[in-house]
Amino acid sequence: MFSHRRLSFICLNVVAVLVVAGIGMYLEGQRTNQGTSAALSSPVPEAVAKPPPTIDEDHRQYLWQIEHHGNVLSRGDDGFRAFGDALSKADRKRLARLLARDFTGEALGKSPEEVRVANDFAEVVRLRNGPSSPEPLNGEMFLDRLMQHRSLFSRPPKAQFALMSLRPMDRNNLEGQWQGSGQLRMFGEMGSGRPGEAVLHLTYKVARPTSENLQAGGWLHGATIEQIQTGRAPHFLLHDATAQRGIDASRFHDNWSKNKPRLVIQPGGVFLCDFDRDGILDLLLVDAREIVLYKGMPDGTFREVTAALGLPQTWEGNTWPSPSVCAFVDLDGDGWEDLILGGRIFRNEGGQRFVDYTQRTNLRFSRDMSAVAVADFDRDGRVDLYLTRHGASKSDSWLTGTSAQRNRGNELWRNRGGWQFENVTEQSGTAGGDRSSFTAVWLDANNDGWPDLYVVNEFGNGVLLVNRGDGTFQERLLTNAPADFGTMGVTVGDIDNDGNIDIYCANMYSKAGNRVIGNVCAGTYPDDIMAKMRSFVQGSQLWRNKGGLQFEPVGKKMQVNGVGWAYGAALVDLDNDGWLDLFATCGFISQSRTEPDG
Repeated sequence: MFSHRRLSFICLNVVAVLVVAGIGMYLEGQRTNQGTSAALSSPVPEAVAKPPPTIDEDHRQYLWQIEHHGNVLSRGDDGFRAFGDALSKADRKRLARLLARDFTGEALGKSPEEVRVANDFAEVVRLRNGPSSPEPLNGEMFLDRLMQHRSLFSRPPKAQFALMSLRPMDRNNLEGQWQGSGQLRMFGEMGSGRPGEAVLHLTYKVARPTSENLQAGGWLHGATIEQIQTGRAPHFLLHDATAQRGIDASRFHDNWSKNKPRLVIQPGGVFLCDFDRDGILDLLLVDAREIVLYKGMPDGTFREVTAALGLPQTWEGNTWPSPSVCAFVDLDGDGWEDLILGGRIFRNEGGQRFVDYTQRTNLRFSRDMSAVAVADFDRDGRVDLYLTRHGASKSDSWLTGTSAQRNRGNELWRNRGGWQFENVTEQSGTAGGDRSSFTAVWLDANNDGWPDLYVVNEFGNGVLLVNRGDGTFQERLLTNAPADFGTMGVTVGDIDNDGNIDIYCANMYSKAGNRVIGNVCAGTYPDDIMAKMRSFVQGSQLWRNKGGLQFEPVGKKMQVNGVGWAYGAALVDLDNDGWLDLFATCGFISQSRTEPDG
């Protein structure tokens, strides 16, 4: 049996294999297509030597060597894991043994750029190099800086180093020094019950990271502190109140369970509403196994009312058109929120019960539908539905940017009243192309009063469908360059209070993927291919709406890109200060709750 550590490393390597092999499949397909076209007008030579579909073996081994060394440096007992352990214990002598005699470093200069957020909720300070030159450090001075940050904690914090990049300084000399970047994070208590963290962004130089060199000590030859971020709060920002509020979490599927249940990629979702209009939010929890509707009570607890209100309690034994599609929406305009549940339609009868109306409506869902977004796109007073389709598993290259199921597309259903709907996808131009769409979101992108639609794409850039106000939409890309990839969630809101709605795409992010692609030698693939490859792993993106349907990618600048393999994200004002905060999920299917993927 593999340990979690070993299995995680294997999984990261599998990702790298898929990336490299996928490029080969794409390029081979391009050559095949070009060859077919040429065959129509010219004879085919008897013997043509095919170029290799992937990078050469030496280059591939070079990439594997870097990842192997990275695993030794970051996860081995004598590399950055030992560094973090010594720092946690404030063991200066042990830290000193890891520094080389010729160690040189740099710290932030005298006038660093500062970003500060301080309120009753939390205080966060971020410092980066400003106009002044960095301050040079020797080994003792560098240790002083580390211990200064360690002293912020009232008890030994956890200290972890996340390896961001790594490569030999000279590709032709693996025995020489190596360089890279990473994040050193300490987190724990800065006083009784007062959580805090300190994160140092570093670039570093090390001896070749072999087990032998690391065991010998003196392997850290240099380190530059590029950024410092500290955060503290008078108490923990959130606490688990599930059981206290009357919800039994053990009923629901858990991919991290010790019992190792079957893996479920999309186990369900959580949906809020006030189905009985008593002014208290209610909660629908749709699980891989169960369907549970909780009624919100005046004391803040929840009481299960699933069966009492006529709803099914399990997916088993029922025919569900599209199990992943759920939403509360007033379909008949009577002021009571009806329920789309697994592709079946339930009418809310005055908050007293739900009645299955599926056979009374012409609205039908395919099993491959993934989500539903609701809005009155034509402003006729009736709520319409946009259904997304994420397609089958990818069978060709990720570089194509399309779903494996061509010409299926998403669907827009116009509500005609009386539980009758019209599929207006084709005439409205809202299929979204051949994108694989986990979800979509309505927003007024240009402030003209008409709902526009942003459609995400699992395999490339999404698309903004601009509502013309006449029942049709115009496709508009946020950028012409490769940007989003692996988008499995999206949320919108005005993050800078400028009156324009911004877009946050929850994408795939991988430190290992960034290292692999970052170490592919220049000229290996055409520039456009390399740009697409980099988009595979660069993470989530925040699109700032500048007005006039112009969007600026600011995810990396605002440091909200490196979340992990993300699904549902939410923009919500958690501290009631009038500014939207971002709750970004991470850990698609990681080996441990404490080590999310990415």
